[in-house]
Amino acid sequence: MSKSNVWMGGKWLPALTLLLLCAPPARAQQQISGRVTAAGSGEPIAGAYVRLQGSSASVRTDASGRYTLAVRSSSGVLVFSRIGFASREVPFESQAVVDAVLSPAAIELDQLVVVGYGEKSRATLTESVGTISSDEIRQIPAASPEVAIQSRVPGIQVQQESGNPGAPVAVRIRGVGTVGNTQPLFIVDGLPVGRADDATSSPLRTIDPDDIESISVLKDASAAALYGVQAANGVVLIQTRRGRAAKPTVEYRMSAGVQNFPKRYQMLNSAQWFDLGQQSFDNYNAQFRYTPDSSSYRRFSTWLVAQKPQLLTRNTDWQDVVAVPNAPLMDQSLSVSGASDRTTYYVSAGYYRQDPIISKWNFRRLNFRVNSDYRVNDRVRFGESFGISDAWTLRGQNDGYNGQLLVNALRLPPFFRYRDDNGSVPGNRYGYTGNAEFATNAGLTFSNEPALNQLVELHDRDVHVLGGLFAELNPVPGLTLRSQASLDYGVTRNTGFSPSYTLAEIGLDRGDFDTENRSDATSLVWTNTVTYVRAIGRHGFNLIGGTEMQQSQWDGTSVGTTNLITFDPAFVAVPTTGNSLLNLPGGFAGKRAFLGFLGRLSYNYADKYLATVSLRRDGASTFAPQHRWGTFPALSAGWRISQEPFFKVPWISELKLRGSWGQLGNSEVPGAEYPHLFQVVTTPDYGLNGQTVVRAPAPRGFVNPDLVWETNETVDLGVESGLFQNRIFFSATYYRRNTKNFLVNVPVSYTSGFSMNEVYGNFAATAPVNSGLVRNTGVELEAGYSFTLPAGLDMRLSGNLTTVRNRMVSLAPGLKEYSQNSAYRTAVGYPIDFFYGYKTCGIYQTAAAAAAAPPDLNISNNRPQAGDLCFQDIDGNDTLDARDRTYLGKAIPDFYYGLTLNASYRHFDLSLFFSGVGGVQKFDTSNVAGVGERRRSESLGGGAGPLDTYEPEQHGAPGHCG
Repeated sequence: MSKSNVWMGGKWLPALTLLLLCAPPARAQQQISGRVTAAGSGEPIAGAYVRLQGSSASVRTDASGRYTLAVRSSSGVLVFSRIGFASREVPFESQAVVDAVLSPAAIELDQLVVVGYGEKSRATLTESVGTISSDEIRQIPAASPEVAIQSRVPGIQVQQESGNPGAPVAVRIRGVGTVGNTQPLFIVDGLPVGRADDATSSPLRTIDPDDIESISVLKDASAAALYGVQAANGVVLIQTRRGRAAKPTVEYRMSAGVQNFPKRYQMLNSAQWFDLGQQSFDNYNAQFRYTPDSSSYRRFSTWLVAQKPQLLTRNTDWQDVVAVPNAPLMDQSLSVSGASDRTTYYVSAGYYRQDPIISKWNFRRLNFRVNSDYRVNDRVRFGESFGISDAWTLRGQNDGYNGQLLVNALRLPPFFRYRDDNGSVPGNRYGYTGNAEFATNAGLTFSNEPALNQLVELHDRDVHVLGGLFAELNPVPGLTLRSQASLDYGVTRNTGFSPSYTLAEIGLDRGDFDTENRSDATSLVWTNTVTYVRAIGRHGFNLIGGTEMQQSQWDGTSVGTTNLITFDPAFVAVPTTGNSLLNLPGGFAGKRAFLGFLGRLSYNYADKYLATVSLRRDGASTFAPQHRWGTFPALSAGWRISQEPFFKVPWISELKLRGSWGQLGNSEVPGAEYPHLFQVVTTPDYGLNGQTVVRAPAPRGFVNPDLVWETNETVDLGVESGLFQNRIFFSATYYRRNTKNFLVNVPVSYTSGFSMNEVYGNFAATAPVNSGLVRNTGVELEAGYSFTLPAGLDMRLSGNLTTVRNRMVSLAPGLKEYSQNSAYRTAVGYPIDFFYGYKTCGIYQTAAAAAAAPPDLNISNNRPQAGDLCFQDIDGNDTLDARDRTYLGKAIPDFYYGLTLNASYRHFDLSLFFSGVGGVQKFDTSNVAGVGERRRSESLGGGAGPLDTYEPEQHGAPGHCG
């Protein structure tokens, strides 16, 4: 990629110094001091806010929980607050010492929550924000912290891309809003770390969940607007832990468990396999009237029939072969934290191990973190956050060039053997068997995928450094200048090795290979903000402005060799021992830059009338110069009815109405960014003189200089209430989210001469375009109830429900639909990527019904027979063809929910968590791959197995037609 035109230098926002104007005249002040402690334990609370109500005067407590605040009045109310604790108001009257005891927040309304570049009280929040505390995060041992969000925050759907340890996690905020990358922007301690676009890993899997203080999910445009450039799908803010207590605190945490399949396939035994095969042969021969003397007559081979008595004694359960019972899962962490009068520190180390339930995909991670703060004086503060992790994965061929291991293993006949127990393979190097005699004598050709999985070794290594430095200056009360420089640096080294093997050994003849792929990526972010907080009478103002600059670059190389001179591990560690190249050495490189200006004004009148206005203007190097800049405004408002004098309902503690509107931008161009260097492939083959075939280079991605920003526009309307001193909490939100001009790759026409069936992303040779409008609408409901039993047992019940209606409203002019492959389609009026195909109408029960069926052009001149599936003639033209394909269902759920029960008694606690989705259809790819041939009953999802087949004399077979 050529150098970006986005401006990255110069001075930043000197005009913001005007915020120093209008400072009030000096008046006589008195000082109030005191100490803030936690209820129950009496431990000091560091970093708590102490604010004079109706004034901009505020201060934070030090490491020992102490504070000193200058006030201009002899009486008033001090407001104490801290993330994770219920805020408390304490009146004073000519007092010099005011202490406060804070209790852990019982419900969301009492908390401070982290928002973009600051914190806000939940009670005065006008944006749509969901939060998760450190205690909730620690309840689920997981490799990646975003798993903890699952069903705990309304509007958020979390789903692991696969069951593999360390696999990426799909996070969907209020549905799928685009056809490209649908992941939110993840930000750790102010540093953007990406959007989980890696197919094999998560950008957060290098972070120890035990190091996290809180997670905030910014769901609407008003909440996420300050992160404009990559926030179109929402923002997930992660705050790591920092030191609090005055004395050093050592904490060791360990969790361990085992993993198993919740359900298993019940497979055919060898006798059932032969019975089912014979039944299929009989039906086929009867259907086409083939007699034993016909060459088309189907039967078991003579050799296989002769071997049958012996084969019936074998019953290999291939599910047992590949499954790992009681696969261990372990998470350990050790941390030391503390504070003095001027410094706080938090140091931790962790080790995470997860073994797979399908051999082999072993994941390990070591991580280390240091967070510290240093207060020079009352006006100047420095700090840093630094983390490093080393994650590695040992994989076999699962999810590799042979596809899914479990699916392939379940296709193997039950009388096939896994190991060469009887020594029937001469010179067997590995101890496995390819069951080659069945391929030679019976035409049963299957590779021994479980054995191959043990031979292939793929090692993924990921070293990640994530950290930043910041400085804060408070020149006058209410004004904070902050500058933060952050680094995100990652190095990956993925290697692959397989020895050669033969048909007799594994069931395949393949040569050896030794490959290595290396890459490194660096992202630098520099953020400068100025915050001014001021109160004039009952009017409160919070103004923030700043700039953010980000530059990323990446590169990598790959090499592979074959015909190795030795398989010794010391030699295959680096692919240099091959006599020939497996693939030509290759490489890649890229660079990207962003520059953003941000501003937000929050207004608060008497904690009753609330409003927030924000603006973000971004420049991105991914677009052509004339379309490089985008402006994204947002506004929100709230009305706390419960604060009105006329509101006299004693059992309603809190009642707030809120609403928001805003726009966010997405600059992630799929396929080919601007500026762009063509990536050349040599896949196309050209025939010369009708005989000679040569390879020639061709580009596979094309730049579109007319691309503009994808824009996400959201509207939110919500109500929040707290009942009976906020012991019961309820909220309801309606949302509408429109994604305009969404960015998508479209295939280049074959007539262009460039489409060469080279798959890039989801299409062949492609070019990115802006196309259409996607709309998500729905309702979020959340409720909670907290109470304490007389015995001292604290209980909390909470639940949430989210509905989603996803629709493609429009596409580009002249375009009504497009498809990624034969199974999925996107069309106007339907959800994104719905299932597309032929709709069945049961089974033809009689020969007469089958004879009356419309001609099916998909089976040439063949006619359906009794027992065959019948398909609906959707267009009514009495012919079955491609035009009869239709909508079959969708993978986007209609709703999802979560239920949580937390109970604590003294030093013991219990947590129960339930989650689920509804209104979603499933596509069983294992049936497509032929696994249904081996399955006795569909124990994983209901439905008929191969033993529940049609019999001519049974008209009650599953479904019927005619």
